[in-house]
Amino acid sequence: MKRWLALSCIAVALPAHAQQSDATDGLGSVAAENPFGRDRNTSVLERNHPEYTPQPARIGALEVLPRIAIGAGYDDNIYAQPSGREIGDAYVRIRPRVSVTRPSETLRLNLSGELDLLRYADRTTENATQYNLGASANYTISRDNRLNLSLAHGRFLQERVSPDSPEQVIRPVRFTVTEGTAAYTRSFNRLRLQGIGSIERRDYRDEVNTLGDVVDQDFRDRTTYTGTGIGEYALNPSVALFIAGSYNVRDYRTRLGPVPARSSTGWELAAGSSFELGRKMRGSLRAGYLQQDYDDPFFQDVSGFLIRGELAYFLSSLVTITGAVDRSVSETGIIGATAYLKTTTSLRADYELLRSLILSAGAELEKRDFSGIERDDDRWTLRTSATYSVNHRLQLRADVQRRTQSSSGLNAGRNFADNRISVGVTFLGL
Repeated sequence: MKRWLALSCIAVALPAHAQQSDATDGLGSVAAENPFGRDRNTSVLERNHPEYTPQPARIGALEVLPRIAIGAGYDDNIYAQPSGREIGDAYVRIRPRVSVTRPSETLRLNLSGELDLLRYADRTTENATQYNLGASANYTISRDNRLNLSLAHGRFLQERVSPDSPEQVIRPVRFTVTEGTAAYTRSFNRLRLQGIGSIERRDYRDEVNTLGDVVDQDFRDRTTYTGTGIGEYALNPSVALFIAGSYNVRDYRTRLGPVPARSSTGWELAAGSSFELGRKMRGSLRAGYLQQDYDDPFFQDVSGFLIRGELAYFLSSLVTITGAVDRSVSETGIIGATAYLKTTTSLRADYELLRSLILSAGAELEKRDFSGIERDDDRWTLRTSATYSVNHRLQLRADVQRRTQSSSGLNAGRNFADNRISVGVTFLGL
């Protein structure tokens, strides 16, 4: 089991839905696992240290790995308000998780469940109880044929810094996500073909504002169907070229009132390469075009240049620098807006100061170009963290994060800065 697996035990299963990051989160990395065997270098977070790898309990044919992360911190702007209106508060966060795995070379099964409890000292309306349940099956039909299935269901809260979070609601918007994915992979010597199908259902709950009025959120309920096909050909063990295409249907509930449903269909088409350049770089990059067409003429279609990729640079055996970029069409809960074109770029460095101590620092810029209204957002996220492994059952963590948002245009949103500091401890295994 690789080092990054040990660290990922303290990450939520679906971090995109969770509240802001803190010391109970895990770390990510460009994975070395590749069908063409590109593993000449090992990143800081992948390096295997057996003395710090959590050991699951074995019950018959099953492996059971529990963990619980406990953290405390302070957020100086919990409502993401402009300068001069900030309200801060201390909080405690408890995140127990358990995974049950049936290991097998042909059929690997996994069940997992996580509870995320966030409690504030004074601002109790911001308290959150989130959970996520997941199941997966990895079936190796033969050496050249694989089938992966996964199901997940969870309840989450919309963080206040999100552009879709209504300012006037007393508590953050709650929603559930249910999703399923099936992926089939077929290899023919140097050629690899993959087909992926997924369904995601989102259901948002109405909230109440400070005047006691109901703030409707049902207009955001939707089911998304996505099909993706990828064809990849290895020129040699270090470089492969691929083409990828996807088609989606975003089906909103029938809408009554002045604003119609945002139902749409969209597609992406891109070409790129996955590669390993000597012993210094490993990554994947694609470029192409994307488009989202809306059924109702009230909404403006969204299209543009697509770029997506991740690159790991191995500065030394102890330092890994990872860069990533992603451009996609995101749905929004802002009345009058169609959607927004989101471009995210990030850069992170991981330094193994000691075998037991990893220091990380990163920066991310998310640019949102809204369609249907005059608004552009730039959001920066700066983060540093330190993870210390005492042994294979105990990890300590410290985390500092700063988020800022600059919004411009006739329909501009909030400009704010939010700082969060936290410490945490994670207990792994039995």
